[in-house]
Amino acid sequence: MNQRTKPTPEVIEVEIERLKAVHPLVPTHSFFGDDNRAAITAQIRVLQERMSLDQIHETFGELGDAGDFSQNTLDCALTAHDWMQGLLADDESPPAFGWEGIAR
Repeated sequence: MNQRTKPTPEVIEVEIERLKAVHPLVPTHSFFGDDNRAAITAQIRVLQERMSLDQIHETFGELGDAGDFSQNTLDCALTAHDWMQGLLADDESPPAFGWEGIAR
């Protein structure tokens, strides 16, 4: 399993724009009741703010201030971080790709 190279700031900005474009087009909630749009918003924030793992867990984790923990939102935020850091495997897609597949 090979890792991707770390995306450039320009590639990260393109991914942010892709996430913003797909945000209003995905179903509000998944079949399981997960808030898809909150997950996309989290991914956008992670990429815009270049959040660290500690910041992600502080913001979206169980110890977050909001008090409305969502495992799905945390997982999506972590995926965005891993993509941004070049930690995803070659066969894993950027964050927007999966959302584009369910957009209406």
